[in-house]
Amino acid sequence: MINSNRKMKESVRVGALLAATAGFIDSYTFAFHDGRLASFQSGNMLQFGVYLARGNLNHALIFIWPALAFFFGAMFNQVVKRIRYVNQFQWEEFSILFEILGITVTAILEIMHAPSVLILSLLAISMALQTDTFTKLHGAPYVTTMFTGNLKRLGVALASYGLNHQSSELTKARNIGLIIASFLSGVVLATFVGIKLAGWALFLPVLALLVIWLIITADRPI
Repeated sequence: MINSNRKMKESVRVGALLAATAGFIDSYTFAFHDGRLASFQSGNMLQFGVYLARGNLNHALIFIWPALAFFFGAMFNQVVKRIRYVNQFQWEEFSILFEILGITVTAILEIMHAPSVLILSLLAISMALQTDTFTKLHGAPYVTTMFTGNLKRLGVALASYGLNHQSSELTKARNIGLIIASFLSGVVLATFVGIKLAGWALFLPVLALLVIWLIITADRPI
């Protein structure tokens, strides 16, 4: 337990593990589930629009389900935030435990060759929980599941350092750079591991999330 201004849930190590998990899952679904994405809903909507414009409605609709699931996952997380917890548990702990449960169930269903729409929906819900729960890196906003926003923040921080020479901006750039690198490492790892292990590969992000849960328990109030 800790009682300081620096929270473990906002630490770089937690952010890096979360980003690697998000990169892993999006890479896995893109590679093995028809180019769909569990967390990057802009990509799904882009493909929905393209196939709709081509007149291929049936194929366009397969990109809708992850987006709808993500939407409901974000709604569900608001309920998680408002539950009255006991024994000093934090709502963030329950949110990540729900994410662990969701990905574990998904891995089992994937091994059993369940329908792709079910796999994508469960993973999208899990990613929505993560996106809505972990939003700050040492007090600065960031997103664990998206590359674009973090890339923008990296550029802003580096430019600010170059203009103002404030060491805090360089530190911010370093932290965001580590998040971006972790996301990319998850993307690469998922491709190799997914080919060799298929659905069993989804247990790797479960292990990473368990480590994160253990780390953030240090934020429980004394």
